[in-house]
Amino acid sequence: MRLLTTPPVVAAVVVATTAASTVTIQPIIARDFPDPALLAVGNTYYAYSTASNYNGKVWHVPVQRSTKLNGRWTVVNDAMPDLPSWVGKDGAGNGNVWAPEVAARSDGTYILYFTARATPQNVQCIGVALADSPTGPFQQVGDKPLVCRPEDIDSIDPKAFTDSNGKQYLLYTSGRGKATIWLQQVSIDGMTPIGSRRALIQSDRPEEGNIVEAPTLVRQGDNYVLFYSGNAFNSGKYFVNYATSSSLASAFEKAPGQFLSKETLGGAITNPGGQDVVPGSKNDYLIFHGYTAPGQRAMFVAPLTWDENGKPVLHVKSVVKTP
Repeated sequence: MRLLTTPPVVAAVVVATTAASTVTIQPIIARDFPDPALLAVGNTYYAYSTASNYNGKVWHVPVQRSTKLNGRWTVVNDAMPDLPSWVGKDGAGNGNVWAPEVAARSDGTYILYFTARATPQNVQCIGVALADSPTGPFQQVGDKPLVCRPEDIDSIDPKAFTDSNGKQYLLYTSGRGKATIWLQQVSIDGMTPIGSRRALIQSDRPEEGNIVEAPTLVRQGDNYVLFYSGNAFNSGKYFVNYATSSSLASAFEKAPGQFLSKETLGGAITNPGGQDVVPGSKNDYLIFHGYTAPGQRAMFVAPLTWDENGKPVLHVKSVVKTP
């Protein structure tokens, strides 16, 4: 369960796990479900995706629900049917909303972070909305985006993180030509910045194609592991890698190569990425999307463990495109 709450907090700490079986994976949500983000509430999982078409209607923040990660997922609703006033819209009132992130707050409400184009600034910005239920409807907070820095060009891919000491953070990506993943501490409301943001990594490798995005930060023992996606999402070269650090105030060092890619999956799916991490009782899980058909990015779940050095290990034997 991703939390925004008061100390002490341990739910955001990913506990070291033991061996997991190497498995064949297949789409868990087989329809178009890009940039999946997961939230656990009690015994129920909620999955959120980038905007997609449901029965001829655009859902800005689609939600599906399941009691098991690898079980049957049920379509619920559009968690944000009414868009904030600052979001650019088409003639039908729809906007391009993507990379949603939902977290629980200590007052029992839920906060939604999302990416959309801001009409006044004409750049991608990060918005925030609140709801009493994880399925919404989420209502805008204020009349402007939470993060909007035209000098950075676009600000995208928000992700919440609560450390073991209770401090709360918002991660996001900005920039074109040399993208940067930022870490910004926020107050208990999840919306008020504390201090200055800090750059964690930049796109500085040829295979990244000037893009690092979709940050996912976890605490693994005494270290921090930052998963990220590199290259363009539709390039055929999209991949997932990670960087580690002993402190949020220290430099993050990228792991060599690519942690998850078309090649590591045996060529079965293209452009795997947009990942999230979900803690489990026996092992953890990496959630990601991948192209299973033209224009369709399905959601996959793969077992994830950690070696003796706190580095992630993925347990995938093979991939089946269709369930």
